[in-house]
Amino acid sequence: MIVFYGAPMSSAARTHWMLEEVGVPYEYKRLSIRDGDTKKPEFLKVNPAGKIPVIQDGALTLTESVAINFYLAEKYGKGLMPGDVSERAHVYEWSFWAVSNVQPLLLDILLNTMIRPEPERDLKAVDNARTLLPPYMDFLNRSLHGKEYLVGNRFTVADLNAASVIGLSAFVGVDLAAYPETQAWLSRLQARPSFAKSLD
Repeated sequence: MIVFYGAPMSSAARTHWMLEEVGVPYEYKRLSIRDGDTKKPEFLKVNPAGKIPVIQDGALTLTESVAINFYLAEKYGKGLMPGDVSERAHVYEWSFWAVSNVQPLLLDILLNTMIRPEPERDLKAVDNARTLLPPYMDFLNRSLHGKEYLVGNRFTVADLNAASVIGLSAFVGVDLAAYPETQAWLSRLQARPSFAKSLD
């Protein structure tokens, strides 16, 4: 059985969703970052970097949510990772596009409008993120025109990874109605039973 170390409202959420999607048995060891669980000696034996998510699958210990999701897709995913090398390249492309470009902007807004105490908030970072975000949202919306999914027009780990990022937009006031293709895509993905189970 896979052992999964994670916490809600963190990058571990995308791994939780992926575990539900592939349907393998797992034990969820829920940690509290706020309470310092990731810095305790027993967890540091699992991941010396003190970060989540982590999975242990037999002898394998793996960190980094996107790497974990690629692994789960390849080992257990029943088509979630395409066999075709070109399609697989697009899976990597979309996953890293979301995590490298869009996620930092959404996190800047979240951190500086909701999470940090007011005296520590950087409003210039919020303004900068809100300026940089729309071109990425436009690009995704255009890319989804006439398509239900990002790669090969079928659900893959690329959709899950990207949706786990774009889903944060609801928390920072992005009006998804301005991006109807993206809104429909995100609604389609969040209607999957695996997504609902990962929120429990």
